[in-house]
Formats: sequence, C-alpha cells, structure tokens
Amino acid sequence: MIIINEDLCKGCHLCLFMCYKNVYAISSEANKKGVLLPYVNFEDRCTSCGVCEVICPDQAITVDINKNWWVGKEDNSFNPKFSNGRK
Repeated sequence: MIIINEDLCKGCHLCLFMCYKNVYAISSEANKKGVLLPYVNFEDRCTSCGVCEVICPDQAITVDINKNWWVGKEDNSFNPKFSNGRK
C-alpha cells in the first residue's frame, strides 16, 4: 500500500520518474493548491522497493513498511543487518 500525503506533496513528480515499475500517474485535476499531484495508478505493479519514499523531497510518500527489507520481520523494528541485502 502506498500513501501520498496531499498536504505535503508539492507535485515535483520525482516519484513518477524514479519508479521503474511505472506505478504512478499524474492527476488531471489540480488540488486546492493548484498542483497536479501524482497518484497510484497501478498498485499491483509495486514491489515495495521504497525508492519513491526515499526520493521524495517532501517526505509525502509512505510505502507499506511491513514489506520493506530494512525492517525486522518479527516486530517491525529497524533491521540492523539491512545492508547485507534481503533476508
């Protein structure tokens, strides 16, 4: 699950350009700030890699943290061995 905080997003669309699975699209309607926000168009393509979350300069994107490889599986805490790759 991908959550985009519309109050934080400024519409830079870095998430759209950095997603190698083309999960995002640009809305055709502007929000109350006049920004064309990205939205999740193909969530089934998402691999929960977290690139969009990391690349977002406004920290407006949250990817389902339970599926991310840098999180410990037992208690969802930070995995100190995340630099060793997927486990």
